Amino acid sequence: MKKSSKPTIFLLITLLLIVTAFTLASIGIKLSYEQLVLQKDKAEKTYKAVSLNKTKLTAEYQTVTAEERIVSVAETALGLIRNVEPSLTIKYDNKNLEELNETLKEKYE
Repeated sequence: MKKSSKPTIFLLITLLLIVTAFTLASIGIKLSYEQLVLQKDKAEKTYKAVSLNKTKLTAEYQTVTAEERIVSVAETALGLIRNVEPSLTIKYDNKNLEELNETLKEKYE
């Protein structure tokens, strides 16, 4: 009796298809991984650039909001004069204040 070669051919074709499917899947996964690595590198570069820009802006903000700079700009550009002493001092007597409060309460009752 002769053995048929059909099962052997079917087995070889099936194995070839399985190997081809695994190979294509591994290549697809590898390409996807490489693409994600490139995106990660690009995102890291963008993050570093934004972080550096934030640091520069913080330094510039601190320079602009420094008291010495504000005072110098106010004096030179705006012609303002720094008032060191208060121009008006208000003093009150606690007894007079209490009397006024009582008078007001009586008036509005």
